[in-house]
Amino acid sequence: MIVATAGHVDHGKTSLVRALTGVDTDRLEEEKRRGLTIDLGFAYADFGGPELMGFVDVPGHERFVRNMLAGISAIDLALLVVAADDGPMPQTREHLAILELLGARRLAVVLTKIGPASSEQKAQAIAAIDTLLQTSRFAGALRFEVETPQNIGIERLHDYLVALAQQTAASASDGEFRLAIDRSFSVSGAGLVVTGAALSGKLAIGDSLTVSPLGIAVRVRGIHANNRATEMAYAGQRCAVNIVGSDLRDADIGRGQWLLSPGVHAPAIRIDARMSLLADHPRPIAHLAPVQVHIGSAAVNARLALLQAHQMQPGESGLAQLVLEQPVAALFGDRFVLRDPAAQRTIGGGSVVDAFAPDRGRRSQARLDELDALSIEAPGDALAALLACSPLGVDLERFERLRNLNAAQRLALRKTVPLRLIDTRHQPGAGTSGLDADRSIALSPPLWQAWCDAVLAVLASAHADHPDQIGPIASTLARMASVALPAMAGEARKGESGRGRVQPRRAQMIAHAAIRTLIDEKRVIRDGVSLRLPDHRAVLPPAEQALLDTLMAPLRAAGIRPPIVGELAALLGRERAELLTFMRDMARRGHLLPIAPNRFFAPESLGELAAIASGLAEASADGSFDAASYRDASGLGRNLTIEVLEFLDRSGITRRLGERRRMTGSD
Repeated sequence: MIVATAGHVDHGKTSLVRALTGVDTDRLEEEKRRGLTIDLGFAYADFGGPELMGFVDVPGHERFVRNMLAGISAIDLALLVVAADDGPMPQTREHLAILELLGARRLAVVLTKIGPASSEQKAQAIAAIDTLLQTSRFAGALRFEVETPQNIGIERLHDYLVALAQQTAASASDGEFRLAIDRSFSVSGAGLVVTGAALSGKLAIGDSLTVSPLGIAVRVRGIHANNRATEMAYAGQRCAVNIVGSDLRDADIGRGQWLLSPGVHAPAIRIDARMSLLADHPRPIAHLAPVQVHIGSAAVNARLALLQAHQMQPGESGLAQLVLEQPVAALFGDRFVLRDPAAQRTIGGGSVVDAFAPDRGRRSQARLDELDALSIEAPGDALAALLACSPLGVDLERFERLRNLNAAQRLALRKTVPLRLIDTRHQPGAGTSGLDADRSIALSPPLWQAWCDAVLAVLASAHADHPDQIGPIASTLARMASVALPAMAGEARKGESGRGRVQPRRAQMIAHAAIRTLIDEKRVIRDGVSLRLPDHRAVLPPAEQALLDTLMAPLRAAGIRPPIVGELAALLGRERAELLTFMRDMARRGHLLPIAPNRFFAPESLGELAAIASGLAEASADGSFDAASYRDASGLGRNLTIEVLEFLDRSGITRRLGERRRMTGSD
């Protein structure tokens, strides 16, 4: 169990911890000289439980509230320390507000200095404390009266802590490991050690982690959890972690950063959140007001973009976007505190809803609906609600990262929530970098059915409008299907940067996935590069059909090495220019494959060309191949090989990555 003190300066927080543990938490020379706690102090004591009890002693002076905030991100109990001869003071009130904003689970009041206080002072202090707590969620908190120099009342407080520790369940170790770093130092012969509270997951010696938001890869050499050496640490413990890494030497590792499992390293610069403004704030706060954000152990300047109004009144709550000056490591549910830009007072706080917020359309109704869905606590319920209001599906990997789900939790989520999962990697239109690249898109079953129905409807319409054509190619059909669904098309067109920019690409990827599924189900037929319904047959005028039949004989005989247009013209006794015009027209209608300006293939040749590429991809270790290997496998010349491969790229069958290619839809 981790216990933190809170309260006004010189009300006896450090003395209280010393009386309970025997440890003086003022470790800095300046603290000892001035008799004033400046930075966080830590103590551990054996209260008879399975683990040592940890204490975090925070500074009470208003100048050091930032240090106080860095140490209380994960505590089980707060001891609100109030001197009987003073009663609640400004920092008492501010610390109490901070504890509420950060979601502290429990609070007990410790009334100190009861010896020097008169009976009247003591009664006034108790009445003021009750009044202060009455409007908080800690109303009715237990109160302990102590005099630390004589250890008066310490035994009763000690017994309470022992009983509470026995009742306090260990924090769930679900999720990936996250530790908010509040201190770092070097140990001779060991190297860098970082300390902080483990907010989630578990950690073992030898694990690979990332220092975020710096992105530095490290390995765990040693662990102390609650001041004891151990092989493994868990959420809810204070940890000291000895880390090593080749990039640590030149890095400035310390307070404000995080030690994370690599899977949840995703620095956030825009955070959508639910927040509230303190009721005693002297004025409304305006849209885009400057604030200081305290999250984890970090303090970052930001602009507060209100999403539902142009100003927020004292005591009000609502949705807002934190536009940060520096990236932080934040995930769903992380609590934060807002202070004024000069860091003189706490003004409000809240919790993270989406750490990967868009820069455009942030106040649109569609976005507000998404945030309502994302605000739901249970991941399965939140995902189901998000699927219902997302016309272009949900980036499932991003959702799982936002919710900090480990592998087992991700698997359970995908089994629980009805969805259609589309793997977008190596597909036509897939991204190559950033948060929106190489992801799994989840669609609700009704939305997936709507996409498939749109593809079939568009294809039927194309056949009716152009009976002489075999059908559109896949990219054209995907684009037409996107436009055919007004809600999706409207979403895809909004915005030209940020999150809006990826929407057309996502629509194309969903449409391509629907097309592939319909082909697999034989509801759409691939005829060369064209796509058609099973009962559609292109009808040409008799003269055109006769000439096409004449052309097809030598093309089919030549297979994947057809003659160029000039050779065909000589063979058939036709003018080259006239024949070229005809062949281009037939290619436009899907009856020929336009491999190059001077070379056309029979449609059935596509199967052989694609099979060669697929065979090479399957035979390679990484699923890719180069032009030289395709040339050797096909027996084509170098120039024709390049023309064929570029055609396969244009047709969406292969995808070029540098000097190599992969089959689209491959893993």
